[in-house]
This record gives sequence, structure tokens and C-alpha cells, in this order.
Amino acid sequence: MDREYTASLLGFDGLLENSMDAVATRDFALEVLADLSIHMANTSRLCEELVIWSTSFVKFVEMDDTYCSTSSIMPQKKNPDTAEIMRAKTGTVFGSLAAAFTITKGLPMSYNRDLQELTPNLWRGVHSAGISTWVLLGMLETAKFDTKRMREEAGKGFSTATELADTLVRSYDIPFRTAHSIVGRAVQKGSLTLATLDKAAAEVAPGTSLKKMGLTQKEISEVLDAGYSVAIRDIIGGPAPKVTKKAIAARRKQADKDSELIREKFKNLRSTTTKLTETARRLVA
Repeated sequence: MDREYTASLLGFDGLLENSMDAVATRDFALEVLADLSIHMANTSRLCEELVIWSTSFVKFVEMDDTYCSTSSIMPQKKNPDTAEIMRAKTGTVFGSLAAAFTITKGLPMSYNRDLQELTPNLWRGVHSAGISTWVLLGMLETAKFDTKRMREEAGKGFSTATELADTLVRSYDIPFRTAHSIVGRAVQKGSLTLATLDKAAAEVAPGTSLKKMGLTQKEISEVLDAGYSVAIRDIIGGPAPKVTKKAIAARRKQADKDSELIREKFKNLRSTTTKLTETARRLVA
């Protein structure tokens, strides 16, 4: 058999030179299912966020009716069904991967009939991940995010206190351990105002007065603003708007490259299918 000719007829990129490896292993299936499992794990986590965010006590997002349903008993309730089902589909993909590993783990080398049971798990995993990805895309495109409410909630619970401690380090040359203790002590007192911070500073580091050092209530209010805390973190991977916009642009560029690669793959497969069909017809003519 001319293996290279056979590979070209089937549209393969190349050969597995070790014939035992080609016949006995199913690494391609395990790798695909492993990648899909990672993808679905992240999808499930995102869906979990959307389920929580869409609840009546959070209200960060409103899911489109297409991806929701009402409760069977509570007419006022809107359930994010598709997000919940996708979390379950993750278990299906995980199960396919576990089944594939279990089938292959104890086999002697060369081909064994057990491998017939592996293929349905591959199809099941690919199908579940594929439809979940398309549903997730539509769900995100149609969701309405309440950014105003998000901003209102973002600064609650002293969530930006770390930035205040960082400011004391950067602007007033206070060691972070001391700044951390000052801010923590002020939080215990119930507020992050100039008065409570100054009192906390005197308790943590006797003789220290933040007010005399130049700290003002205006600066405190600015630093504690959630928007400021986000914008100042403008390093690679940070949450600052200009950084995230750049990251999104880079991801879209990479997605375009990936899409072009996939289109080229399908084009080659269509060409190969045509060539294979023509060759087969010549042989039987």
C-alpha cells in the first residue's frame, strides 16, 4: 500500500509513521475531548455567573426570553434555562472524556474491539460542546447588562480599600504592611474617611498623621471610586478599559486567523472528497 497516496486521498495532513501507534492509540480522541472539557468547564463557570447575575437580588443582567422560560408553578419567575442546561452539558462532555480514558487505559497494544465504544463518546462530546457554544454565543449577544447597577454595587463592601492602601504607599511613602493595617483598622471603625483613617494611623503608628502628611478627603473619595481603581491598573492583563479594548482587538484578530484556518481545512476536505469520489468512479467504471 502506498500510504502517502492513501493519506492524500483521505485529506490527511500527514502520516503516523509508527503503524502500531496508528492502529492502537486513540490520542486524537482523548486530546479533542480533553480540549472540549476545558472549554466546557469555562463555559459552565460563565453560565454560573450569568445565572447568579440574573437573579432578582443581583439584577446585573437580563437574559433574552428566547433563552429563558417561566417556572412551572411561579408565573412571575424567569428561569435562565439554557445557562443551567449548559452547566449540565459540561458533565456530559466530562463523562465522554472519562469514558474514553477508561476504555483505552487497560488495552494491550494493537487494535481491540473495545475501541468501538470510544467513538460514540467522541461524537457525543463534540456534539454537546458544539451546540453549547452556539447557544452561549446567542445568549451573550442578546443579554442586556445593567452597567449602572454594576457600578453602584462595585464599590460596596470596601472593595476598593486595597487601592487606598496602595495610594498610601505610593504617595506618602508608608510601608505596605503599615498602610494595610491603617486601612484595615479604619474599616473596623466602619468608614474610610479622613477622620477615621487619621485616627487609625495614630493607633497603628503612633505619631503618624495622614492629614498632616497631605492626605485629603477629596483624594480618598477619588481613590475609593471603583472606576479609578479599575482604570489605574493599566498593565498587560489589567482591567483598565484601554487595556481590555486592546486585548479584545488582539483576540478578534486571532479569531479571524483561526476562522481562516478552519475555512481552509474545510476547503481542502471538500476538494479531497471530490478527488476521492472521482478516483472511486474511475476504478468501478
